[in-house]
Amino acid sequence: TVENIKELKEGYISQVVHKICQLVEKYDAIIVMEDLNFGFKRVRGGKFEKSVYQKFEKMLIDKLNYCADKAKAPEEIGSVLKAYQLTNKFDSFKSMGKQNGFIFYVPAFLTSKIDPTTGFADFLHPHYQSVATAQMFIGSFDSIAYNNKAGYFEFALDYDKFPKCTAYGKKKWTLCTYGNRIKTFRNPAKNNEWDNREIKLTATFTELFEEYGIDINGDIKAQAVAQTDKKFFERMIKLISLTLQMRNSETGNIHKDYLISPVKNDKGEFYYSENYKNDENAPLPKDADANGAYNIAKKGLWVIEQFKKADSEDELAKVDLKITNAAWMEYAQANSNCDA
Repeated sequence: TVENIKELKEGYISQVVHKICQLVEKYDAIIVMEDLNFGFKRVRGGKFEKSVYQKFEKMLIDKLNYCADKAKAPEEIGSVLKAYQLTNKFDSFKSMGKQNGFIFYVPAFLTSKIDPTTGFADFLHPHYQSVATAQMFIGSFDSIAYNNKAGYFEFALDYDKFPKCTAYGKKKWTLCTYGNRIKTFRNPAKNNEWDNREIKLTATFTELFEEYGIDINGDIKAQAVAQTDKKFFERMIKLISLTLQMRNSETGNIHKDYLISPVKNDKGEFYYSENYKNDENAPLPKDADANGAYNIAKKGLWVIEQFKKADSEDELAKVDLKITNAAWMEYAQANSNCDA
């Protein structure tokens, strides 16, 4: 029944909250959460209980407001008689700011679809509009070349050279057609339902260029811009979009959800989350969801650094916890580390 499902959810949330409180005490930790808008919190949830996320957040705040472990002796800190007070008393979601005691709220901007080892993120978001705009888009790359030694194509770009592109942080990157991507599409053969296909980037680019007589050992950019066939540009821009597609998942398969970067890090490697999938103590995110949590935590480190910069109580009271998109990208790229 609906009532039983509701009770199950509340019981589960209670266990999650209990576990989080244990981790806070064990690691002397703060909690960092995405600053999701009130409307999201109000409607987020399943068919029977529309406020699961909101309920979780309120239960967590209430628990941390009087955090006690009944198993501890009365004289111990953290016991019923000497409980921790780690949050303010809950008032309302509308009145919540960027902080409530040990809980800090950070923007959701670019936390999952970002390379944890370089801070690279896709600001191009290419899509086909017309032959003319496609020619202009491809012509905006500094160069397009085939790396014979590595066996993949390289697209050198400067975000500032692309019209209508608002990018933060480092502007110059080299995109490489390394690895495979999962293409999601409506399949007419399956009643137009969503389907997936794995695309081998370099091989598919090579097929396209050979079909249109483009010499991959020559000036690929000039030859591509000189094309006039609409279908060529539709396919090429889709392939560039797939190259930039870091998060790859299969519809209906929760076990297929990986992150792969198109740019090399300072070790000369491409971050690929599958390399860490079976590592219990992985130094880097082992899937796309873990990457989101990793970068939310990194925003939490930025918050801590703002407090550490304050030299007095007056400065401490004036610390601005709002991290802008530009500040986040600068911080993420400056603090990207292959050995995180």
